[in-house]
Amino acid sequence: MAHQPRHLKALVEEQFIQSKTGNLDDCEDALHINEHFVAVIDGATSKTARRWNGETCGRTAVKIIRQAFDEMPGDYTARQAANRMTSLVHTCYTDYNALAEVQRDPNQRITASCAAVSLSRQEVWLIGDCHLLLGSHYISNQKKIDQILSDIRALVIELEMQKGVTLEQLREYDTGRAFILPLLQEHTLFQNNSTAPEYWFPAVDGFTIPDAGIIITSIPDSVTTIVLATDGYPVLQSTLKDTERILQEMLQKDPLVFRTYKSTKGMLHGYVSFDDRTYVKIRLKRYS
Repeated sequence: MAHQPRHLKALVEEQFIQSKTGNLDDCEDALHINEHFVAVIDGATSKTARRWNGETCGRTAVKIIRQAFDEMPGDYTARQAANRMTSLVHTCYTDYNALAEVQRDPNQRITASCAAVSLSRQEVWLIGDCHLLLGSHYISNQKKIDQILSDIRALVIELEMQKGVTLEQLREYDTGRAFILPLLQEHTLFQNNSTAPEYWFPAVDGFTIPDAGIIITSIPDSVTTIVLATDGYPVLQSTLKDTERILQEMLQKDPLVFRTYKSTKGMLHGYVSFDDRTYVKIRLKRYS
């Protein structure tokens, strides 16, 4: 008797999204759920004054990528999906007559990362520095350049504190962040640029994403749950409660986020976290 292909349906068990400021109007994360795809999208924090119809690069990116997931057929490959997202962002540049500028200065680009479940293809996809739990198997793609810059920021903060600058003063003005900001702006030259083999990183930014920047993992039949999250959650757990608990414990002990977990930015005064965060947990239902 011929083997009947099994299909997947996603049942959303938990979902949560929050801005680092506490105001969702500022949030540069997004969550997309339909019958074909479940995805979390992390718009890159804007480091310039550039706006697209009044929106930051990050908020513009998540809107475009959500549109792409809405329009894509369920049987799209990860490569086709990446190309569709890229094409829509590229079209935005041409609509704003900004293509030459963003080619010259990648720091101006509409940029995002994403993690997605393709139910039709029974795969998880990762582009950029979101992360996920495939059952209990953790998959991430942290940028080496961010690790380096996070270490430099931590060093600057430690030096400042040795000079008598207080934690509260640094939460008002993060001199470590200010020190690495020029490098954060320059490091976009490595974006989708595999000519820099040690430092390049993938992103959805309107320019071709190299194949090596698209991580594709098949979903084994044994896997019943998947968690997708943006990197506003440093540690992923199989429940939102435990993931939130670890984040809140970290922020209480290390609000500048430079010791327990090193980041390129900390939690400023009046903020609720160091980064926007999105979490979704789905349970897979299989049927013939």
